[in-house]
Amino acid sequence: MNGRGNVVVALVALVALFAVAAIVAGCGSGGGTSSAASSAPLTKAEFAKQATKICQQGVKEKEAAVSALLKETANQTGGANSQEIKGLMEESVLPTYSEVVDQLDELSPPKGDEAKLEKIIRKYEAALKSVEADPAKAAEGENPFAAADEAAVAYGLEACRL
Repeated sequence: MNGRGNVVVALVALVALFAVAAIVAGCGSGGGTSSAASSAPLTKAEFAKQATKICQQGVKEKEAAVSALLKETANQTGGANSQEIKGLMEESVLPTYSEVVDQLDELSPPKGDEAKLEKIIRKYEAALKSVEADPAKAAEGENPFAAADEAAVAYGLEACRL
């Protein structure tokens, strides 16, 4: 495979990684400390609805950033290089995911589910730190958000994965 083909494969892998990560990030919340978290607890259905909305918006923003890079680099000889991919992750993808996790953390968890959702949020935060530490490795390896995604799905948030 030529250099451009490798870059396209890397970008596709990156898109897939962050699609899964976006769904996961949107799928859980701990007991945030914002004023929203101090309101009455949400029902599980309300929580899931709000979490899904947050997640879907984050995924849209991430996909727009990745699409813009793909368009920008489509005419370049060799396509996007690893520095451009790393820059995209640091400038667009990670802040989007971080915002998704922060918004989920601000949701008022259902009564009795605070600890479960806090654990999911902490898993997402750990995955974000891992990706921030080595964005290129995250794009090439297994999904760092997999454990958080699994916890979110187990909680019942199937429609929201990073």
